[in-house]
Amino acid sequence: MVIPLFAQVTGFKVENLWRRGSRGVVRCTARLSRPLLAEERERIERLAGTDAERTEVVYECRPDEVEERHLKLVETLAGVAPINVRRAAVGEKKPRRVPRKREPDLPRLPEPAA
Repeated sequence: MVIPLFAQVTGFKVENLWRRGSRGVVRCTARLSRPLLAEERERIERLAGTDAERTEVVYECRPDEVEERHLKLVETLAGVAPINVRRAAVGEKKPRRVPRKREPDLPRLPEPAA
């Protein structure tokens, strides 16, 4: 028998909201592997604008925030403290590394005779 330590996201749906004044907001629905415990529900509801039901979590965000919010939800379900790391979106250019200037090699002094 497998006992899951924490609920996992098994399905994820993103819907456009076509109502007036939605300003490019999408509704995200995450289906979970099992019903939430009371403490898990409290943790999830601390996230801004998130509604938790038995086996679903629903929130609204801008399209460019979907990946970030999904990662935050998964970390919250696992009980991990969220890390504020910005990840590059698909197709986004990553910053280029600037090559360092190499210091010129200094001539070596001959070793003294023994």
